[in-house]
Amino acid sequence: MKTRSCLAFLTCVGIVLGVILAFGRIHAQDTPTEVPPTSVYVTTQDFLSLRQGPGTAFQRLAVVPATTTLPAYGRSSDTQWVQVLYEGQRGWLSSRYLVWSGDIIDLPVDGVDPYPFIRRAAAVGVTTRETPFFANPDLTGTPLGTIPIDYEVELTGRLGERGFFQFQVRWQGQLYWVGNWNIRIVDGDYLRLLDLAYLYPYGRLILRLQQDVALALGSFRQIDGVWSRLSGGQQVACAPLPPRIDNELTEEDVLREPLFGPAVVALNDATANINTAISAFEDACAPGFVLTRDYVQAQSLRLAEAERALLVAGSFLEPLALRNPLLDTSTGGGY
Repeated sequence: MKTRSCLAFLTCVGIVLGVILAFGRIHAQDTPTEVPPTSVYVTTQDFLSLRQGPGTAFQRLAVVPATTTLPAYGRSSDTQWVQVLYEGQRGWLSSRYLVWSGDIIDLPVDGVDPYPFIRRAAAVGVTTRETPFFANPDLTGTPLGTIPIDYEVELTGRLGERGFFQFQVRWQGQLYWVGNWNIRIVDGDYLRLLDLAYLYPYGRLILRLQQDVALALGSFRQIDGVWSRLSGGQQVACAPLPPRIDNELTEEDVLREPLFGPAVVALNDATANINTAISAFEDACAPGFVLTRDYVQAQSLRLAEAERALLVAGSFLEPLALRNPLLDTSTGGGY
């Protein structure tokens, strides 16, 4: 490797530790002296621990109530944690339980005046040739410069995941975008990086469809196990009931993106049968209900239909993702 980046040892090796290198800065996040401007806000979906650093090993500073909206100032390289300001102190929240507005992927990696910590980059790549870098993920216009060949860069985001797509990289302390065809992955898992597609309507629908299929599959497995055991003459506990499914994809979504129509039809068929099988089990648990072989057989057939529909819905995920109009999977771009 001809040239190595100046990624510090502290950013490339180790695991998150809760209390290290704290001398002289223990209260750095507790009493921020200056609040930088931000256009990104996050809203909590549950009661969340505000941590001193991006990880559960860090000290809990406070508990943030659900439905609290806060300004965001930074993120971890894989965007699993977001730095916020809450009641006058900076801290970190798990992004798993957040929804946000604004371009969260443009937040500074490691945040503002971060509490000292050792971390490992989520993914690291090496440039395979002189690599043009751009301010925006569409890679259009005049490049801002080039990264030398054989240079190691930290990957901090992406737009897409298959074929030819774009990586966000940290270069000389700033975030830029490059083509993945110029990067060879040498460490980590780039699929852990936040996909910028969430910012665009088509990308949001892909994510929503993935979530709907995953939730439906989870409930299907639970209720299918229930009726399979009943079919075999086994006893089954009546509580808790598997969760019923309420798909996020709507008819309005399909009107905007007709390509999603067949997947939504199949998913709706699957969830209707799953929810009916759950209701049938709830009825069977009612006092005085007589469970017959025909009743059990009817639910088994219903769930077999649900399984077929889920397979159809799931089969659309990859083709729809590859047809994302933001992604050009046919060529390696102009650079």
